[in-house]
Amino acid sequence: MTKGKPMSLMLRFSLPLLFTNVLQLVYTLADAAVVGRVLGVTALGAVGATSSLHWLVLSSVIGVTQGFSTVFAQRMGAGDKEGLRKAFPTAVILAAALGIVIGGAGVLGGGAVLRLMETPPELQEDAAVYLRILLGGMPVTFAYNLLGGVLRGLGDSKTPLRAMILASVLNIALDIALAYPLGVAGVAIATLLAQGFACVFCYIALQKTGMFTDTVLRWDGGYAKALLRLGLPAGFRNAVIEAGGLVVQRYVNLNGAEFVAGVAAAKRMYSLLTCAAGAVEAAVATFVAQNFGVPDYERIKQGVAAGFRMMMVSAGVIIAITLPLGRLILALMIDGEPERVKAVLDAGTAQLRTLVLGQPVLFMLFLYRSALQGMGNAFVPMLSGFVESAVRVLSAVALTPVIGVWAVYLSDPLDWAAALGLLA
Repeated sequence: MTKGKPMSLMLRFSLPLLFTNVLQLVYTLADAAVVGRVLGVTALGAVGATSSLHWLVLSSVIGVTQGFSTVFAQRMGAGDKEGLRKAFPTAVILAAALGIVIGGAGVLGGGAVLRLMETPPELQEDAAVYLRILLGGMPVTFAYNLLGGVLRGLGDSKTPLRAMILASVLNIALDIALAYPLGVAGVAIATLLAQGFACVFCYIALQKTGMFTDTVLRWDGGYAKALLRLGLPAGFRNAVIEAGGLVVQRYVNLNGAEFVAGVAAAKRMYSLLTCAAGAVEAAVATFVAQNFGVPDYERIKQGVAAGFRMMMVSAGVIIAITLPLGRLILALMIDGEPERVKAVLDAGTAQLRTLVLGQPVLFMLFLYRSALQGMGNAFVPMLSGFVESAVRVLSAVALTPVIGVWAVYLSDPLDWAAALGLLA
């Protein structure tokens, strides 16, 4: 990315990532749609009550494996095939160990955390079942993210995309097949089976590269340190950001099952709307990092400016579509008694509109955070995670007595604005 037009380069880089991000979120949207339409509002509320805790764990896994993939990209760039062979089995051992520890803790403590968050009693049983299955399958989730990250580090972004396409189709089919006989447990099982399929697909592709055919599952202390040095800070930052969401979820839970279901549906839909910005964020980080190594500061400025234009165009398009059509789209995910459906849609629409109107702030946060990381500044982006979490908690605690449920709706936009101020 050190030569050529910044906009064109970043668009080509971000498009495969965009498709992958969208397909990853198809999992959660398919779950929500099947649960809401087939099992009803109470089941949708139960799944929604787990979202903050599940996403805290999942985002940590994603951060750790992204850090791991950086090691493979560095060894690949250096032409160090022996280093790749040493790093891979160590990464597998670390991912398996972390997956077992995190999954075990989730299975044992997930129900207690749901109670501490004051999950409505009618939702607790289904929520606990759904959460335990997903967290118990965390080794599978770790494996998929690790194998996909290794492939990207080797320069193959197409195989993870193909794996996600096939897994998404399988996930939807399994959701439909298992939801009715098994309830929310069937939806969770469908997600893990689809991820397991993606693991096998990526593993076969890795074997075809020939780089790991003779690799022995052996621990290497030097590479373990390198992997953890890059993986743990990224995972910790993501966990800190999402920890504030657990406090906000408690205040969501206090407003009843319909409110929980509405906010959950809105946030799942909103996650899909931020896929483009997430892809551009990765493109900006790579562009800035490569040109910082030259160094070419003027080109960095041009790249950040191009990223800003891409972000703002994305935000404008999403706002124009979502504000008038958001309620109609949410209605496709929900079925049940008319009074309950209306209550869910009222809460979901208010939450969605608040998030969408705050999108320009969030997208600028993505832009500045990725630019700083690309220039080698990991401390301020990590600090911004603490700011996000603190403001999210303070807004829910301090504003709820004053403005009621709007404290929940505004908690995310307020923490985005605070973190953006630090990053800018």
